[in-house]
Amino acid sequence: MRKPLRRVPRRVQTQLTQWSTDSLAILREAGASVLAYELYPLGIATPSTPVMPPLWKSSRAPEVPVVFVHGMLHNPSTFAWIKQKMALAGWKDFRAVSLSTTSHSIPRMAEHTLEAIDRARREFGVEQVDVIAHSMGGILARYALQILNQDGLVRRLVTLGTPHKGTSLSRFSLFPHLRELAPDSATVRRLAQAAPLKKTQAVSVCGSLDVLLWPRDCGRWDGVRHIDLKGVGHAGLLFSKRVVQIILAHLNPSALEPRAGFRLPRLGGRG
Repeated sequence: MRKPLRRVPRRVQTQLTQWSTDSLAILREAGASVLAYELYPLGIATPSTPVMPPLWKSSRAPEVPVVFVHGMLHNPSTFAWIKQKMALAGWKDFRAVSLSTTSHSIPRMAEHTLEAIDRARREFGVEQVDVIAHSMGGILARYALQILNQDGLVRRLVTLGTPHKGTSLSRFSLFPHLRELAPDSATVRRLAQAAPLKKTQAVSVCGSLDVLLWPRDCGRWDGVRHIDLKGVGHAGLLFSKRVVQIILAHLNPSALEPRAGFRLPRLGGRG
């Protein structure tokens, strides 16, 4: 007579489920990392990553242009997926900063970032722009606003995976100026001591699988709303639906409202 199968204890089931979830999250992060660098040539070939135009015209199209600031060892193609999602939600005015992260210092790159923001303001005839920054790009945006005294030039700022308190891993960088992202560097200390932003509204977003941020809490920006996303890594932030929802909610909450269904007109009929 066959013995009845023993039931797997609940705690074992829970642990197996957690392992499965973590494994899938790690695989997604690995895929996101590969995709981010597969897109790199696109950022070289075009000054601003193109998007597919939506099939409808949004009645809630944002009037504030968006400037993207990429991180180290990358280019504007970093934001290709996020930019496409924003275009489908009604955004149409984009510009991006293209930085030489292997040769220019953080202060110089911050000046380039500020110049790009000013160009976008003049080009679109607006007083303010919104900024989305990834990794070191968030430090550059903060430097431009807080150290170069341009608070208010940016209406709203979203940083993704930015080491606001400095990351210890930067000490091992081959590029001396990138070691300025260490927790005890002059740059990080200046930002910590700078006056908080009063006119620019900011939010910082980090992922629980971000291995480039160490210690784990170095992505927190004191005095600014912080969002920690579980199961997302450094590159995964660039391909996350939750990140897009946060961006839409922060920059233009009405973009999250349900969109009217798309209907083709009836042939030979009315309306």
